[in-house]
Order: sequence, then C-alpha cells, then structure tokens
Amino acid sequence: MNPQVLRATILASCIATLGLNACSSPGEAGTGVDDSALASENGLSSINGLSSLNGLSSINGLSSLNGLSSINGLASTVGLMTTSDGRKTVEYLVRCALPAGSSLVKQDQYGNSYTFKGGLGFAPEWATSACGTKCQEYVSACMMAHINTAAMHVPLWIVAAPSSVGWELSPDYPNQEATFFGNIFVTGAHGGDSSKVQAFYCNGRAYNVDTVAGRIGANQNGAPYTDPFLANGKGGYCADSCAPSDTPYPDSGFKACNGWNYTVTTYRQAATGGTIKATGTGAAAVLTATITKYAETLTGYCANIAIKNSGSAAVGSWTVTYDTGASNQMWGWFGAFAPVTGTVQTVKSGPATGSIPAGGTRTVGFCANGAGTPSIKSVTTP
Repeated sequence: MNPQVLRATILASCIATLGLNACSSPGEAGTGVDDSALASENGLSSINGLSSLNGLSSINGLSSLNGLSSINGLASTVGLMTTSDGRKTVEYLVRCALPAGSSLVKQDQYGNSYTFKGGLGFAPEWATSACGTKCQEYVSACMMAHINTAAMHVPLWIVAAPSSVGWELSPDYPNQEATFFGNIFVTGAHGGDSSKVQAFYCNGRAYNVDTVAGRIGANQNGAPYTDPFLANGKGGYCADSCAPSDTPYPDSGFKACNGWNYTVTTYRQAATGGTIKATGTGAAAVLTATITKYAETLTGYCANIAIKNSGSAAVGSWTVTYDTGASNQMWGWFGAFAPVTGTVQTVKSGPATGSIPAGGTRTVGFCANGAGTPSIKSVTTP
C-alpha cells in the first residue's frame, strides 16, 4: 500500500439506510498525523435544525458560545437531541469537530444516553469551549461535504489544511468532486445576505466523473449549498476561483475560495463492479456504450453509462438501450429516460448531455432497487 495512505486515519462506518443510527466507529490511527487525510462516508440527507433564515441557532439546543459537552452547548431536553433526525445531525457535528478516538456522551429528554464518536478533528476545542469563526466555518464545510440528498452512503476522501486531515491523496479516490465553504451557524457571514446562511461549493476537476446519486455532478435536489462561480462563464470550477492547497500538495485541493479560508475538498472513488460494452451498427458504429456499477448495497445499486464517440465528427443525438438486471430503476440523471418493458430501459441524449464531439464522451447515470447486473443491449443514433 502507498505509505502515504498508511498514514491516514480511516473511519469505518456501519450505517442504516437513511442515517447514522446503526453504528459508527473510528478505525485505527495511522503511523502519523502530519499531512494525513481521512476517508469518511457521506449520507447525511439533510442537516436537521438548519434554517436558511436562522442557521444552526440556539433554538435547536445548540450554541457555538459553549462547549458541546456542556448543557449550554448542546441541550438534552430541547432541540437536536430530542429527535432521531436531530441526533443524526449531532453525529456528524461531532464527527467533523472532534478527533478520532474521542467521543461525546449526551442524553435525550428521556434520560437515554447516546455516544457520538469523533473522527475528523476540525474543531477539537468545541468539546469544552466556544466554537469561534474558524471552528464554525470548518465544521460548516465538513457538514456540507457529508450531505447526500438521495440518502445514498458512499465513501469519500476528505482533504483540508488542518494536520488532523491534511492534503495527502489516496489512489483509491481519484475523482476530485468539490470544495465546500461557508458558515451555516449564523446568517450574513462575510458580509453576505443578512437573512440567509452562507453555504457554498464549487466543482472539482472530476465532479462529473463516476457521478453518485445525491452528490455534486448528479441531479442533486434540495442541497443547502450553491456554486457562486457558475455565473462567471467558467463552469463553476474551483480551479478558476480558489487558491490551491499548500506545497508539496498543490494539486490536492483548495485552501481558500472567495474570501473563505477554511474549506474542505472531497474526492470520490472510481467506478467499480465490471464493465460491459456494446457497439452500435451503421451510423452509430462510432459510438460505444459502457455501463459500470459504482455503488451497491443490500437493497440496490447505482451505475453510470458512458457513451464514447470514437469517430471524426460530432454525434448530435443517440439512444442507449440497457437492462437493469432484475432490478427496478428508481431514477436517472443527465439523460432523457423512458421505460421499454420490464427491466429494459432506454436513455436518450438530452439538454444536459448535448452532442458528443469527436473523441468525446458523455455520461449519464441511474440507480436501481434490487439485486442485478446491468448490461448494454444497444447503442444507436436516432
């Protein structure tokens, strides 16, 4: 194994379908902490108690003015600790703020005790003292980085400036997804709209590669963050507007974006699970469709379909027919999807994909409920 990866702290999570209410335990620490990075698992479908008008305010029983371990920092009888969804938010707050090996025990309104384990260590001071601006912004970025609006749980590699996380990369996570920044604790931070929390992301260089349902690059509905750089005509990429990570890791992530200096950059895994190819005939002979699983659970899987044009001229439109393999497709993104019969589906080019230039590739994705191995049946040009 790459010695840099051996130095990372790995978090192994056993997670229920819609949240962190099953189990979650930090893994073994590596041989060092300097410049290490962390693997974590996203799946926070929403941040309970977060209001765009008030932020994570004390009305939720949470106060940044006091340590989490105190009753004034995180109350037991009101707010987040009193509901299952609220405790999921606390689970991620503690994971983001406190380091691996530490934990926080809190009670709910009935006196039941819950243990929340630390992991990333962005703000260890919040255990016993106030969470200042740096703490708020790092925890905000970390919380946003863990959101998956489709409630899918897929691994992420997280890099950032603090030594508890670091800038080192893992070869198992090659796709730079996004950088997150902002402050979800208060409204109007950094001179922004005083009636809203400031919650942002920008596109990593591989945000649309091996896309994951509920994440950046897929059809992500209901996310609390926006890309402030989309209007600059450069596609909302971090590289066009953010300062790169420090030497000797200048290509790992971004340490500052748009005046925000406490940021978190995420990486996704490459698609796994096998590839099946089918080439069309006639006018479509230059097209190749490849279907690849990238996430699989006990209840279903997600896959990408890459359509490659190996010809010398652009292809304006295309159709791919595929079989979900004894599974029922739940949703798809980037293409125009329509069922044919049973498990057989079609997807056509749409506004999000456009034409495929010579030598280019367009990718669409879908998730299915049930076990099965998907396969390509045909690829054609209408």
